[in-house]
Amino acid sequence: MFQRKRWGGVGKVPRGFVCSFLLLIFVAASLLFPLSARAESGQADLDRLAPYADDGDLDYIPDYFVTVDLREDGSADIVYDITWQVIGGDQTDYLSWVKIGLPNAYAEDLTPLTDTISDLQYTGDGGSYAKVVFARRYYSPEVAAQNGGESRVRFAFSVHQSHLFSLNSDGTATFEFTPGWFDDLVVEHMQVRWRSGDGFVADNTSEEDGYLIWDFGPMGHGQSANIHVTVPVTTAETFDPDAQLTAADYDDGGMTADEMIGILTVVIGLLIFAAALIIIVGSMTPDWGGGFGSGLDPDDWFWYTNGVHTIHLARTAPPPKGYTRTDPPKNYHTGGGSSRGGGVGRHNSGCASSCACACASSCACACACAGGGRAGCTAKDFYTYKLPHKADREDDQ
Repeated sequence: MFQRKRWGGVGKVPRGFVCSFLLLIFVAASLLFPLSARAESGQADLDRLAPYADDGDLDYIPDYFVTVDLREDGSADIVYDITWQVIGGDQTDYLSWVKIGLPNAYAEDLTPLTDTISDLQYTGDGGSYAKVVFARRYYSPEVAAQNGGESRVRFAFSVHQSHLFSLNSDGTATFEFTPGWFDDLVVEHMQVRWRSGDGFVADNTSEEDGYLIWDFGPMGHGQSANIHVTVPVTTAETFDPDAQLTAADYDDGGMTADEMIGILTVVIGLLIFAAALIIIVGSMTPDWGGGFGSGLDPDDWFWYTNGVHTIHLARTAPPPKGYTRTDPPKNYHTGGGSSRGGGVGRHNSGCASSCACACASSCACACACAGGGRAGCTAKDFYTYKLPHKADREDDQ
C-alpha cells in the first residue's frame, strides 16, 4: 500500500531548507551591513567636518579671517582668508566660485594670495563684491570620494579699500566695519584682526602681536559681526577728508541716478506704446462678438445701417431715423469672444547656495552667492570693474 513520504515528523523542516534559509540571511546581512556602516561612517565624517551645520546646508566655513592694516590716509589694506568646506550636493552641485562682500565700491588692487584662485575680479552686480573663481571644482565629501576630487578649499586675497571711516567733531575718526556674512551656511570661527596704534579705542576681545582681535562663532545663517574702532586726533589728522565714508557710499540697495533714468525711460516708452496701441485698435473695424449688449440670442435681433454706422437691435425695437435693414458685418461671429493669455516664468529670489555681504558703518547690503553647478547661481555681470576714486569713477563696463 502506497505511503506518503513524511519529513520525519509533523512540522519538521528538511535540513537542506534550513541551511539554504540561513545562507540567504547571511548573504543579505553581508550586503546590508556595509551600506549601513558606510552611511554611519559618512554621517560621522560630516559631523567631524561641519559640527555646527544645519540640515540641508551645502557649504560650511570652518575658519574665516579678516586682517585690516590702515594706511596713513585712512584707507586700509584688507586680507580675506577663508576655508570653505562643501558638505552637500551631488556631482552637479559642485562649487567653482564664490562672491565675497566688500564694504563699498571703493575697492582696488584685488590680489590673489593662494594658488587655489584662478581669477579674481571686482563686481558691482547688486552690491560690491570680490568674485573669486577657483582653479578647480569642489564636491561634497561623498562625491569627491567617488571621483577623486576635493571638498575643501582655502583661499585668500587682499584688497585696498577706501571710504571706511567717519570724521568726528572732536577730530577723532571712527571705523564701523561689518565683514561679509552668509545667509545659507554656518561659520564655525571668524576672527577679525586690526592693526593697533597708540590711543586706539575699540570693542575688541583681545590683542596679539600688535593687532586688536575679535573672535566670533559659531555664527548661524545670516548672523554678522560688527566691530568698532576709534583712532585719536594724532592719527586722524593725516586722513584724507575725501576718503571718508559718506551717505552716498552706503550700499543700501537703492538705485543709482543712471538706474532711475533707465527705468523712467522704459516706463515712458511703455506709456507711449500703450497710447499708440489704443489709437490703432480704436481705428480698426470693430470685431463683433456675440453675447454683448442685451444677452439675447443672435437670431433675436436685426442689423441696421445709415451708410456710416452699423448697429443691431432687438427684432421688436424700431430702428432710429435714417437706419435701414442690412446684413451682419462680415467679421461678425456668434458664440461670444474669448481671449487667453499665459506663459510660464521662473524667478530665483536668490542663490541656492551661500550668500555674503559686507558693510561699512550703518549701510545695508545685498546678497551674493557661491556657485558653479548650484541651481540659481549665475556669473552675470562678472567681468565688471568700478573705478573707486571720484576723479575717475565710471559706470560698470
